[in-house]
Amino acid sequence: MKRWLSKTIARWVKRAPLSAPQLLALNPKRILLVRQQNQMGDMVCATPAFRAIRENFPQAEIVLVTSPVNREVVQNNPHLDGVFTFRQKMWRNPFELFPFLAQLRSFKPEVSFVLSSVSFSVTSAALAFISGAQYVVGADSKPFGLDISDQAFSLIMPSEPTLSRHSVLHSLAPLKAIGISTQDLTTVVVPSAKEKQEAERILIDLDLASGFWAIHPGAGKMQNVWPAEFFAQIARKATSAGHRIMILHGPADAGPLNELTTFLAEEIPESVKVAPACSIGVGAALLQEANRFLCNDTGVMHMAGALPVPTLALFGPTSPELWKPPVAEVVALCSPEQTPDSRGSEYGWMENLNPADVWATWCNLPVRTD
Repeated sequence: MKRWLSKTIARWVKRAPLSAPQLLALNPKRILLVRQQNQMGDMVCATPAFRAIRENFPQAEIVLVTSPVNREVVQNNPHLDGVFTFRQKMWRNPFELFPFLAQLRSFKPEVSFVLSSVSFSVTSAALAFISGAQYVVGADSKPFGLDISDQAFSLIMPSEPTLSRHSVLHSLAPLKAIGISTQDLTTVVVPSAKEKQEAERILIDLDLASGFWAIHPGAGKMQNVWPAEFFAQIARKATSAGHRIMILHGPADAGPLNELTTFLAEEIPESVKVAPACSIGVGAALLQEANRFLCNDTGVMHMAGALPVPTLALFGPTSPELWKPPVAEVVALCSPEQTPDSRGSEYGWMENLNPADVWATWCNLPVRTD
């Protein structure tokens, strides 16, 4: 039913065809990018794609439509001129939906890109069409079981549902296939001046100066979480070596954070400081003041790689070849083996990362020079 419905609707919104050379010769004044996926790490890995579009269309005004959870990741991106925020719940709330659609239509893009990686967002495609763009360029929807691209897009980019190369390269690949690329693969996260001021206030409240060591005990996926007792061992070693520790955390980290603070009850608040829950931008500004960072394979790892901060990222079921930020400042340490776990094949890895190996690798990270 979903396949038939998408195919039928796509016929109603079909755009004029466009070849890749014609696209590159357009010189549009306004470009709309639509990327609705919620994962923070995926959005950070998509930022080189924004750079590629900017480099190919340097005079265009470029605006991105994204979800609320990723607005702070991209709101200060130098390759974007603006960000529109769309929530899925708006479809059911006309008081929010109609003002958003009016904002979208008022931008009057000449070209809209539906960007994707390992998934295809029907919502993203719908917003690209609703924007009124004369041309809509998007990834091939057929590998995802949907008949939208052939019926409606002006220009179809290739797509691949399976991640077979680094996420940054995977996000760039559809654009590269139509002649839009960049030589700079570094990712981008930029805290605002206001967020930096808030980070400075937090450091004063915590009695911390620049050069502290930071840890983040949580992850978006529980199978990627290193045990809290091991994080506690590392924190104690660091404080014994004379370093101040900051614990960063987000809304999804309540469980690992509570476990860690329980293990470190005697060290808090003397040598270990727990940062308040803060926004992505403020968290990035705090990390910019850290000497080094220890985290699991999760969204904040990608943020650290974009800054960049000397970081040790702990990997279990996922591959660093696909997900480690593509900068020398981030070092990956992989679990050597899996212990059978009834919860599934992605569990039983993180417990086998030895704290002694983690400590030695973390200590040997390069010291920040900036």
